[in-house]
Amino acid sequence: MAEYQAAERAQGDLTGLHHDLTETVRDSVGRALDAGIAPASAAAAPVVDALTARYAHTFSRPDDADSRHWLLTRLEIAGDPRAERYRHLPAVINGWPVPPSLAPVFTWLTEALRAHTQRQSRVR
Repeated sequence: MAEYQAAERAQGDLTGLHHDLTETVRDSVGRALDAGIAPASAAAAPVVDALTARYAHTFSRPDDADSRHWLLTRLEIAGDPRAERYRHLPAVINGWPVPPSLAPVFTWLTEALRAHTQRQSRVR
């Protein structure tokens, strides 16, 4: 995760932390999970489209297939259980509340993004 972030910064990413974006993802995907929407279903497409548009805006990228593949890489790295453990350790060490797990959110969004990006690629 640290290597990926360092490489992103070396390529000019100066956007910093993205707490608002993370909360938007948590809220949007959380609603989809609560509604029982399967990641590969047609009902997931609007969620994916809204979130990829948000990522594109945040990172000043086009919302296209290349950006979706870039986002898949980011999500796979962020969804690594070791990354989540790393995010939780400072809370444990400092006696802060441990943040809720993002694993279900990242898993759902990764699966949905993969399914809908592949579907888009086949249509074009």
